[in-house]
Amino acid sequence: MRKRFIVVVMLLCFFLSVTQVYAEGHGKMKGGHGDFGDKVFFKAMLIIKNQEELGLSDDQVKKVKDLKIASKKDLIKKKAEIDLLALDIKAALWEDSVDINAVNALIDKKYEIKKEKAKSLVAALVALKGVLTEEQQEKLKGLCKKGKR
Repeated sequence: MRKRFIVVVMLLCFFLSVTQVYAEGHGKMKGGHGDFGDKVFFKAMLIIKNQEELGLSDDQVKKVKDLKIASKKDLIKKKAEIDLLALDIKAALWEDSVDINAVNALIDKKYEIKKEKAKSLVAALVALKGVLTEEQQEKLKGLCKKGKR
């Protein structure tokens, strides 16, 4: 009886630790940044935070802020569409008679939007870099290397 209790406690501890590790690391890459969105928003904030050291004009600051807001809005819309499609897929799978073609169409649509999301974030990152001059980009790289965040 005592052995059985110890085994049950050990299994319980194992499952709790596995779920904790999964929950902490879910959706994140090794560098601590989840995706391109995080990179875009981090870089925009870094630029805005160090605007004086980079020698940004008021127009450049406005462009960076506008780009950040537009990217965030687009990201929110796309994430909502993806979440809705995921719910539609789950609902379709709960039906007594599952239409495999309809589910496959929903899956295709969901991943098409994910692809659009990734491409729009990459475009935003490129546009963000395009706001800065080459000299400002070099200064920004220097600030990143120094760890000034």
